Amino acid sequence: MRYTPGSFPFEQLEAIKTARNRRGNPGKRRSNRRTYKDIISAFDIETTRLREIEQSVMYIWQWHFYGIGTVFGRTWDDLLAFMDRIRRTLHDDWLVVYVHNLSYEFQFLRGIYSFESDEVFAVKSRKVLKCDMFGSFEFRCSYIHSNMSLDEYTKKMGAEHQKLSGIEFDYDKPRYPWTPMSERELDYCENDVLGLCEALHIEMTHDGDSLYTIPLTSTGYVRRDAKHAMREVNKQFVRQQLPSIEVYRMCREAFRGGNTHANRFYAGDVVHNAHSADRSSSYPDVQCNDEFPVSAFFYAGELPLDKVLDLIYKRHRAVLMRIAISGIRLRRHDWGCPYLSRDKCRHIEDAIFDNGRILKAAYLETTITDIDLEILLAEYDFDDCRVFDVSHARYGRLPAPLIRATIGYYKAKTELKNVPGEELYYLKSKNKLNSIYGMMAQDPVKQDILFIDGDFVEQDEDAEELLAESNKRAFLCYQWGCWVTAWARFRLEEGIRLAHEDGAQFLYCDTDSVKYLGYIDWDAYNAKRIAASKSSGAFATDPQGETHYMGVYEQEHDMCEFVTLGAKKYCYRETPDSKLVATIAGVNKKLGGEELEAAGGVAAFKSGFIFRAAGGLEAVYNDRPDIESYEIEGHTLPITSNVVLRESTYTLGITADYMRLLLQERQNY
Repeated sequence: MRYTPGSFPFEQLEAIKTARNRRGNPGKRRSNRRTYKDIISAFDIETTRLREIEQSVMYIWQWHFYGIGTVFGRTWDDLLAFMDRIRRTLHDDWLVVYVHNLSYEFQFLRGIYSFESDEVFAVKSRKVLKCDMFGSFEFRCSYIHSNMSLDEYTKKMGAEHQKLSGIEFDYDKPRYPWTPMSERELDYCENDVLGLCEALHIEMTHDGDSLYTIPLTSTGYVRRDAKHAMREVNKQFVRQQLPSIEVYRMCREAFRGGNTHANRFYAGDVVHNAHSADRSSSYPDVQCNDEFPVSAFFYAGELPLDKVLDLIYKRHRAVLMRIAISGIRLRRHDWGCPYLSRDKCRHIEDAIFDNGRILKAAYLETTITDIDLEILLAEYDFDDCRVFDVSHARYGRLPAPLIRATIGYYKAKTELKNVPGEELYYLKSKNKLNSIYGMMAQDPVKQDILFIDGDFVEQDEDAEELLAESNKRAFLCYQWGCWVTAWARFRLEEGIRLAHEDGAQFLYCDTDSVKYLGYIDWDAYNAKRIAASKSSGAFATDPQGETHYMGVYEQEHDMCEFVTLGAKKYCYRETPDSKLVATIAGVNKKLGGEELEAAGGVAAFKSGFIFRAAGGLEAVYNDRPDIESYEIEGHTLPITSNVVLRESTYTLGITADYMRLLLQERQNY
């Protein structure tokens, strides 16, 4: 049913009882004092960009109440009056309102409501997780909850009403609060909120959640499972190894993500008959099959390098250290993936960089783990290496219940893939498997973001106090996340080494994949990984009867054409008849490939190429507009706080330093 604000059946909403927590009593999980009406609702607005003044205005809002219907309004006054009437219907209860990408709607809502600091919960500046209005409405962001676009979320949840075509709706068509809306346009608006409510209802029913227990974020699901698993572990096991402030700081310095880099000797060249191998479930693999620091760190201060190597190889200790290196340079001039990152080093002197990686330097300092040290010693020579602030801990496996939970997700993901009727279980398991690492890697010393006088302000609280507070609640150790990525980089490094040997030529890597020319026999490497996964149970059989093992390199696809200009900048074609695929940070993959195709294909992938249709949108925030109203079509539009989404372009390019290096290396090689 569709309603106007005045025709909405308020008595139906009033008759709905207070929601009960399916895991306990009302209000226990989300707030000790807050109770919710047992109904899912979703809110959305549509806006028009006023190109002449670069402001944006709302021309229609829609609010769906699951099981009742959808309310449409055209002005902010309509909305405020409707909310006032709803408030009187709620009495002492709260209404939960989901918004897909609440951060966008919040920028408009703040123009009609003065939010107090304690009414806004932001995870980053301008990234709003939830906010309260009028002491009765709790708005939650379903985008952060699902970590999916609305189109993807409604489809994967199996909602009956899914997002309709944006091309058919035509976002660029000017519309205003007085613009007549066709039935098809209203369908488009309604499906966004109706489909969202359906998706949330399906998910809550599947997981046995209520409005009190449904996680606010996508990682909340795996956090709940991990907490349950860790109840089997002696609390002192975790308690004794929670990081001190100094260990935490060193972990922050040493923490790196995936290794992503392009071989400078092939950058910009179109190569043919390239291959790609992908390491199966790389992060879950190291969580199940490698070892981690599992005791308190012992501070040893400054040690000679040989003593540090004794700690690593003779005493089998996990080591965290700061190092100062003089005269460092690559052992092999043809090595295509230098490991040391400019961003993770300090006090660098007289260095030559390969697109952010260090080829050589007169001096540098950095903070690393024992795993990083092993890679560094294999790739680089140096004149002198001073190792100081050495801390070491006992190596061991992650807690068995946590490993079992990880393997459980992997088995469900593998066994349920493409099984009719099990789509939601498959999706949930896949998402949880990928979220375990993210939960470990969350910074325990995170400054609050407050909304004060219309601005997002990051607090500057004492780091040691924040860590102490975090450690009181912690059930996982931050250093485990640091070691997950270190082990994953090491396993990737093993693949990179194979791509430099026996005639193979390394082209590109990204976290868990290696692209290369020539032939690599992965059998010997994979045999070791299969043995490890068999030992830990990290394997599963798919519906076709094929057994899959974590950590093995699997042939992903061949490429008849491939070209890269650096990290997160490449395109390829699998066969002469297949579509061009463009992978560039900030560029729509599908549209980017189509634009390149129209411009000549892979050969057009050069510095200076401008992506227009694939360039995406940029956001222009108007927190305090210079004007209060705007005259158009004989009407006066109120201008409040808003955000303008406008077309953007992306110019493919490389830095001048990188260009000089490419020219120099090719002349000398």
